[in-house]
Amino acid sequence: MASKKEQLGIMGGTFNPIHHGHLIAARSAREALGLDRLLLLPNARSPLRMEEALADPEDRLAMVQLAVVEESGLEACDLEVRREGASFLVETLAELQGVYPEAELTFLMGVDSLDTFDRWREVDRIVDLAQVKVMPRPGRDAEEALLALEARAPSLAGKVSLMTAGPQVEISATEVRERVAARKSIRYLLPDAVMTYIDVHQIFSS
Repeated sequence: MASKKEQLGIMGGTFNPIHHGHLIAARSAREALGLDRLLLLPNARSPLRMEEALADPEDRLAMVQLAVVEESGLEACDLEVRREGASFLVETLAELQGVYPEAELTFLMGVDSLDTFDRWREVDRIVDLAQVKVMPRPGRDAEEALLALEARAPSLAGKVSLMTAGPQVEISATEVRERVAARKSIRYLLPDAVMTYIDVHQIFSS
């Protein structure tokens, strides 16, 4: 009897920095989708967010690694950090398919990404390489955003699906950065190891 294919999830993001909201969403998605593993993939640089002030990719990767040390089934992935320059998902998925040829890939994205998904490089190939699942977010109508995407890009109709809402915590990476810059506490917003890393390396302080 053929062995069951590994269900491998990919959750990309700037993780600038990673916080408990990311981790809760990741764990909930892994359980809901029955994923064997979920890779948390820091972007080197999103081509659609070039204006955003980011911590160094190596620092964001290190924080993700610290955040998942005790999170079974969640792993940090350095693929895009190692590949310098702008991060294109289609290249990442093609490379992961080569590394894990027997795995079925599922890409997770937030509902806000639906606003630009049709502008991503080779988006039709993306939906061929992986199942695309959208994680809901409070304050956004995910069904409306998906319908708008399909109206702009009919070729994507039926290729992107919404997940049911799981536990969610409204924490903003922007808020974390602003609190660090203002010398305010960020305790409880992210794992203690990440908080210590930010303090020791003076990230977001200036």
